[in-house]
Amino acid sequence: MVNYTIKQYLKPLFVLILLEVFLVLIYLLGIVLRGQAFSPFDLDGQMTIPSCLQALQLFLIGLLSLALVFVGRNSSQPPTKIFALTVALLFFYASIDELFKVHLQLHTLLPTIEHRDWQGVYLAIGVTTIILFFRDFIALWHFHRKSTLMMVLGIGIFVLGGFGLEIFKDAFLSSIVGLFVNQGNLIPLLVEKLRVAVEEFSEMLGESLILYGLCLFFAKRLVQEGRMKSR
Repeated sequence: MVNYTIKQYLKPLFVLILLEVFLVLIYLLGIVLRGQAFSPFDLDGQMTIPSCLQALQLFLIGLLSLALVFVGRNSSQPPTKIFALTVALLFFYASIDELFKVHLQLHTLLPTIEHRDWQGVYLAIGVTTIILFFRDFIALWHFHRKSTLMMVLGIGIFVLGGFGLEIFKDAFLSSIVGLFVNQGNLIPLLVEKLRVAVEEFSEMLGESLILYGLCLFFAKRLVQEGRMKSR
């Protein structure tokens, strides 16, 4: 049953990844042909097709996490309800953030936070969640390693590709791009657009792997609940 489920979800995963590659190629094509992205396909834009896709993925992750709160309410199987609810709330917020770019407005909502400090705030929330629910992560690993490995891989790609490249831009690339653009050299600007493409693709790919792993885990939970009820 579990092996069948793994194969069952592979095709949607591949289709989703191909769609993400297509969106990146359309974005880069606009940069090459027009000097700027086609508005509906702007990877760095608000309420664009890629942004809506990411928001949908994040919402589905949150929805599945919330469903785990209610599947087998009296079950001793992981995760704990408080962990599942926390993850659901975080991803629901992430979905809203992706649509409306809330993180770019944090400095106006919270005056003590500077414009670029949102990365530190978000990373702190992520690290705190891992520390507080460390035992839950261990329990997930023992319950179903394949799905947990997929989710961890997805989170790693999302963080390294998304946050890592964003920090690299703020720390190094922005000043370099500004210097060369002022001199009339557009190559660093193209490098920045390529960075955006890699960053956003990493985020989409990471979200797809998290969603895939969570689907596997959810299916495993349903199988376990079915076995316990049949006893």
